[in-house]
Amino acid sequence: MDEFIASVKSDFIPLDAFDESVSGLYIPSYYWFENTSPEKSWTTFMPSDMLCSSFYRALQDFPILAGRFKTDKNSRKYVSVDKNNLNMPVYTDSSWDIDFKQVKDAGFSTRLLPEDFNKACGIPIVSRLTTKSAKLGIFHVRRLKNYSGVLVFASIAHAITDGYGFLMFMNCWAEASRWMQDNPTDTELLQRTFIHDRSIHNGYRLHGTDALDAMALESVASGNAMTRFLSWPSLDKRNYITKSMLESTSFTCCSFHMSSQAIKTFREYVQEYAPHGTRYSINDVLVALITVVIGQAIRKSNAKKQDTFVSKMTCALFGSKDSTLADTLTSVFVNMRARVNTPSVEDFVGNLSLSRHIRCPQALVQGENNLENISKISSEIKNAVAATDAKYAGQLNCMLNSESDMPIRQACYYYKSNNRLTVSNVSKSGYYKTDFGAGIPFLIRPMLCAFPGIIMIMPCHPDMDGYDIIMNLEMDVANIVSRDKQWMDLVESYHLDI
Repeated sequence: MDEFIASVKSDFIPLDAFDESVSGLYIPSYYWFENTSPEKSWTTFMPSDMLCSSFYRALQDFPILAGRFKTDKNSRKYVSVDKNNLNMPVYTDSSWDIDFKQVKDAGFSTRLLPEDFNKACGIPIVSRLTTKSAKLGIFHVRRLKNYSGVLVFASIAHAITDGYGFLMFMNCWAEASRWMQDNPTDTELLQRTFIHDRSIHNGYRLHGTDALDAMALESVASGNAMTRFLSWPSLDKRNYITKSMLESTSFTCCSFHMSSQAIKTFREYVQEYAPHGTRYSINDVLVALITVVIGQAIRKSNAKKQDTFVSKMTCALFGSKDSTLADTLTSVFVNMRARVNTPSVEDFVGNLSLSRHIRCPQALVQGENNLENISKISSEIKNAVAATDAKYAGQLNCMLNSESDMPIRQACYYYKSNNRLTVSNVSKSGYYKTDFGAGIPFLIRPMLCAFPGIIMIMPCHPDMDGYDIIMNLEMDVANIVSRDKQWMDLVESYHLDI
């Protein structure tokens, strides 16, 4: 820790509109490591001193994690890193009276974990976590009974990074750990040049709106009393409001494992209905299928509770439509690092994954769950993702930074639809490259406890085949999805309420 503290330089990092649009949320994930070595000892399997030393070495490349959220006189948020008053991230290492096999047999359900762990991890995700004393990073190492394995829990404030930046830190930490084990007498690990400065956006920021589609323009078209009100308070007050809304909804996290062959075969069936010359990707078809299956489940569930107090309040505040009449709004995250031609953007740690909205007509989602409808939605998704280029990102970034309530307008627009889904496909990311020197994780699972309707398409362990699809849904919706015949025919295994 002392070397990290000595290396820190004071810094002032203004948050961009992309950052503010997700302010208050955290990116939490569980990394489960199994000890398969015949030698059962913590001195040989992910030793405590090695993990701790490498953690603080990785922080030298991510000093922003020791900063504090602040707000300037124009209500713009920024991170202040003060070398004389650091806000060190939480890091703990302790033992648990739980065996790896117990956790595995329970489907790695977080409900098996001690209640005090959830509190220690900073759950709920919003509220007091965003005050000036909020920790921007929370990391817990838990050693399982009989030296059977280790759980590494990591949670980083979304306002300072997106999922790809999160992976950059985790893999940087793991690389430092491996280096220290392989080079015990040489501590000079080459320092990386990760970019935290948001001015990198200036290299592609563009005026104009000709590259923006109707959905993007509609999402920020006009502010109202609600958006102006939510853009004014500090982050902790804003997120107290968000937390109050979230507590009114009961939702659960569930996982579905789908083989590569199953979705490839299904894609070929859908491909027969594609427009001439169009070739669908796995992402196009899988997101379309998820949209139809969950969109139908949400409508069936909401049809029973249109007159609830929460439903009426949501409609009043955000202008939501009756969910039995409204289209489904699917938002697909697109990582822009490979699409923005700005030097060093691949090393940028901040938020550079854009949410692209696709409106799926009620007739397609609510109608028969047939291949032709899924093909039409696949086509919309393919076109939207392909059009999310550097010009689109530059114009959207410029627009979102033009007025202080612009990021809030997008959030309110998202709430106008009761039938909303947010899908992030990270199946080609580096999740299973996180090797601290004892092998890659047995399982990595994100904790999607922010909002219902969030779906992540994850890679599975390299020894397995296919995809792990993690869904955060209301309990009723999850139960309906688990009974959908077309969906379950493609699924090899699943766990509800994880």
